[in-house]
Amino acid sequence: MEHAVSPGQAGSANDQVRHVGVMQAFSWLGKGWDDLVSNPVPSLSHGLILMAMGWLIIVICSTQIELLSLSVSGFLLVGPIFGAGFYALSSLRASGQKPGFDDSLDAAMKNIGSLARLGGILAIIAVVWGVVSSALFRQFFGDDMPEVQISFYRTIVDWQESGFFMRYVASGAILAVIAFAIAAVSAPMLFDRGGSTRHAISISIKAVARNPLAMAIWAAIIVVLTAIGFATFMAGLIVALPLIGHATWHAYKDLVS
Repeated sequence: MEHAVSPGQAGSANDQVRHVGVMQAFSWLGKGWDDLVSNPVPSLSHGLILMAMGWLIIVICSTQIELLSLSVSGFLLVGPIFGAGFYALSSLRASGQKPGFDDSLDAAMKNIGSLARLGGILAIIAVVWGVVSSALFRQFFGDDMPEVQISFYRTIVDWQESGFFMRYVASGAILAVIAFAIAAVSAPMLFDRGGSTRHAISISIKAVARNPLAMAIWAAIIVVLTAIGFATFMAGLIVALPLIGHATWHAYKDLVS
């Protein structure tokens, strides 16, 4: 059985950014959870695929600490693009349908070109982070990089390289804020309406700027859920990523008229 997503209007100058309550992120999270539990099989299937991709990236890049860090960070930076399947499921449910996994894949592809352009921008940010990350590691460890376990112990557990750790976190946080402002609303908006990537990014930045506290709380929730997912050897991402993806759809619907 085929399901269709009602096409949204293409982005235009008439798009307006709404002001939302400071704690609105918890409402988005609740609605996202409702989407997840109402149709768990396709949502968790997407989560399982993304978890497998994450594991593959980590296995390939686990030989050196800077590669491992870059792979995890890059995976998270381009994460909004992988949310199209969850946006599709939430949109189909809102229209009264109960889609399957194949239906969500079909719907996710409807504006893939616009999403791909946004993905390219996020990929550039990931590359910039890779260059900065590698330079910081080389500055503090030299050309003879220690093993992953030793690097982790010295920078996190033993705090021998506290200066490195603080610079690393600060640099990553700046790029993460930029990526979040660019993609927070633009990814689901481009999935829903297509249109200009520049316009969608502009709306996303306006949404973050107009609701700084609400969006800061939302960003913190994303970080916490993702951290829990990684702390459980990525198994928790099977649930965390669908929850974030569905909630992001509801954030977009609340923020953009």
